[in-house]
This record gives sequence, C-alpha cells and structure tokens, in this order.
Amino acid sequence: MLSVEAAPSNEGAPLLRSTTNTADISRRRPEGSRIAEWYETRSRDMLALTTVLLLLGVGLGMWVYGTLPTSDRDGHPHEYALSTDRIRDHLTQFLDIANKHNNSRSVTNGHAASAEYVVSQLKAHGNCDIYKQSFLSPVWTVHKTPQFSVRAPVQVDYIFETDFQVMRYGGQSATIDNARIAIVEDGGCVANRVGDVTGKIAVVRPSTNCSLFEAAFTLEQLGAGAVVFVRSARYKTPSTARVRFTDWKEGDPLITIPVLSVTHSVGQFLQTASLSKLRIAIETHTSIDVVKTFNIICVGREGDSRSTVLVGSHLDSVAAGPGINDNGSGSASTLEIQLTLARIKFKPHNRLVFAWWSAEEDGLLGSRHFARELAHGWKNRWTSDVGVHWEDIALDLNFDMLASPNYIALVHNGTDAPENARTGSQRIQRVFEDYFVRHDYPYEITDMLAGSDFVPFVENGVPAGGVLTGAGEFKSIAERSKHGGLANAALDTCYHRDCDTLLNINMVALDKMSKAAMYAISTLSNIRELRVYLNDTGLIPFTT
Repeated sequence: MLSVEAAPSNEGAPLLRSTTNTADISRRRPEGSRIAEWYETRSRDMLALTTVLLLLGVGLGMWVYGTLPTSDRDGHPHEYALSTDRIRDHLTQFLDIANKHNNSRSVTNGHAASAEYVVSQLKAHGNCDIYKQSFLSPVWTVHKTPQFSVRAPVQVDYIFETDFQVMRYGGQSATIDNARIAIVEDGGCVANRVGDVTGKIAVVRPSTNCSLFEAAFTLEQLGAGAVVFVRSARYKTPSTARVRFTDWKEGDPLITIPVLSVTHSVGQFLQTASLSKLRIAIETHTSIDVVKTFNIICVGREGDSRSTVLVGSHLDSVAAGPGINDNGSGSASTLEIQLTLARIKFKPHNRLVFAWWSAEEDGLLGSRHFARELAHGWKNRWTSDVGVHWEDIALDLNFDMLASPNYIALVHNGTDAPENARTGSQRIQRVFEDYFVRHDYPYEITDMLAGSDFVPFVENGVPAGGVLTGAGEFKSIAERSKHGGLANAALDTCYHRDCDTLLNINMVALDKMSKAAMYAISTLSNIRELRVYLNDTGLIPFTT
C-alpha cells in the first residue's frame, strides 16, 4: 500500500484552512506578500489533497478493473472471469457429500446428493433448462478378499492380486470346493467346441475371436461352475478387465458365476497338471446390483441450437474414494464455467449444453445411454425429452481430471478419432493448443481412444476433444524436466483411492486447466458457421 505524507498543519486546524497568523503577516509584510502567502499555502494544501485523491482513485480503479469479467491482458475476457476459488468451494461441497456417504460419491453412495447440489446451483445462479435422464446401471462390489487354491494333488494357496484376481463383473458370491477343471480350447468362443464343462472350473486362454464376456457367458450357459482366464506371458499381474457388455443397457445379461484371471505361470501349472487328480477351491464375496441413476443435462437458452456445443464431465466417483480429482475437478469446473457465463451474461452464437454424466466409473454408462437414446432412438421406461436432438450436436468437449497433484497438461489427440469425426476433433485440439501456446504453458498430446465420456460421441461421428492432467501413469525424467513435479511417480498417486480428497488437488493445475476449458468453451460457442469450421482441413494442430 502506498503511503502519502500530507503537508504539515497544526493539531485540530480546519481542513484546507491556513494556520498562519494573518495579523503577524500584516505587521511583517506588505499587502502583496500576504496575498502571495495565502495563495501559496492553499495551493500546497490543494496539491496534497489532489495527490491523495488521485492515488485513491487509481487504486480503486485498479481494484475494480481487476474484478471485472473483462480484466483481460490478451483479449480473452471469459477465461479471466472464471474463479478457481469458487471451483474449490464446489469441491469442498463434494467432499462433504462423500463424507456423509461412505467416503464415496459412486452411483450407490453420494452421486445422487452430488447431482442435487449441481442442480441447486444451476437453479440459483445458472441460465439453462435442467433435465434429468434416468437409466439403469449394474454396480459390481467386492465385499471381502477372495480365495483361490489348489487342494490336490498338492496344497497351494494363491495370493490375491499377485497370482489371481476376480475380474470386474465376474459374478456373484460363491463357494466352490474340491472342483475339477476343464481345459477349454479356442477361447471358449464356439459352444460346440468347448467339451464337457458341467460343474467344472473352465480354464481358458482368451481369444481374439470373441470378447471375455462372450466366452464367459457361453461357458456359464454350458454349465461351468466358474471360469479362469489365463493371462498372456507379457503381463506380470492378473487382469482386472470387465466381463460385461461394453455398451451394457437395461435387459442385457450379466455373468452370475465367478470369473477369475490368473497369471501365465499359474495358468501353466493348471494346464499341465494331472487333470484326473487336480482339485480347485474358489471362494468369492462379490455382488452385482442393478440400480437406477441419472444424468443431469443443462440446456442453454441462448444461441443456435443447430450448432450445439456439448460440454461433459462425469459426476460419479469410484466406490473406494470421494473422487475429488476424479472427477470432482472436472465436474466442479464445468459447473462454475456455466455459472460464470450466466453471471457475465454471455450470449454465445452457438447453444451451450452442459452434461454431468453418471456411472462413468462403471463403464461410461451415462454418456453411452445419452448417445443410445438420442442417436439410435433406444428407449427405457423413463425416456423423455432432454431438450437436445442428436443431429444438433456439433461437437463434444470432455473434462475428466483437471487437478492431478503431479500433473502434466494433456490435450486429447484429435487424430485418434474415427474418420467421420477426425477433422473436427483435430480442429478442437488446435483450439486447446492455442490456449497453451498463448500462455507459454508446456503441454503434451495424449490419446483419445478409450477411457472417458468422449467415446460414445466419436463412435457416432461427433467430433470431440478435451484436456486432462493424468491418472496413474508415471512421469518420466524428461517429462519432469519439462513440466516440473516428481519423476518416476504417478501423476495422481491417489487415483481411485480413498485419499482422493481436497489435499489431492493441485490448485495451479486446476487454475490452468479450468481456464483452458473456459477458453475452448467460450471460443467454440462463439464461432459462426461452426460446422464449416470443424470440417476445414486447412488449419491443423501444432503438434501433427
């Protein structure tokens, strides 16, 4: 703070009034001198007062200017209107919800309360019409450590997560003792080539001719008591892959018998031991519950609906933790972006639609359901209008994990999109790269092949893109040199764990990435002839 020293004055003297004894002046000086003295004194006082007022005015102006949405050093005002502190406030609310729901915001824990919070904020401060899109989701839960052992001809107890793993959606709880095994050829894909598996443990090497679910379901229908998939020698640990239809929907079957994965070495022993003497014991404590959940869709009231920009982020966490980075960081950022645009009375040329997906952690089921209903006309018992038509969606932006503690700023690679969505996805990539280049922030390009809610859109021909900060992958020494942080450490050491709390949030990353999201959202929603822009092959990304 600046300090201004005022002109000297006597205690208690009235403001702007001279403290000089005018009688003394009249005795010492002629009349002209008295006038000059009077003028000099008042000029000095006025100068001091003017200086103070000027400095106060400049300071106040700087403060006011710094709080305006147009407080912008480089011509992109909406980016600077976004408050990271407000995003953190939303994250605090999400954590409080998790604390009241088994330290989780999963579909069966705190997701519904998280959605109620988002809706309350949109109703109070947003500018959109709100829809709830309901659907069913299968939720798989492990209640207790499973057991897998050989009982004869030798006694071998295998180690969970080292030697074997119960695969996700691998059946309900079961206890199997002293069971024989059946070696299944050709991956179990063809029923009439499987042989007798009735009541036995089917040991299978996966095949590219069918999916894990198709093989396991075939073997279950043929009477197998359990299925054990043998992992390839190039993997050192057993698989945790899902044994379920990727695009599961209400009415599709689920596996009921135990499905396990074992390492290559365990599989070799099972396949070479004497089948007549080998006996297996399996004990699992799992459940698959089909529950009702819902997406929140916030349909903007401004802009051309025929060129809709869809902004998505998943709101649910895994059952094992509160998910404040994964994906509280993304869903809180998109919430505050919507509220900020409403507050500054942003009027996009193209309509903005925000979506908070459910059941992402169960296999992108919320976004898949949205695409299935809108793109293919599939209906369930709750199907109703959600204010959006599939043909109106020009592009999808996805924000999933924006504040990883050991972060790298990552931009999705538009080149990975299918051909009918590739050019548009590359143009979206370029917009994000513009942001990082303009700020001179280091960034990397990462794949856009699977793993988050952009998938149902690019699979159905809608261009997509987004930014993220990484999950369980490790940072290399070269990446540490470029991006800072810790080498040979995970980008998010609390990924899918109970420690994914506010302490797991990197505020620098959150600030950079949320503003990258705001920049892309405000930029793309203001482009006239958006579809022409997305189909223009003339402007390629910086990195390709």
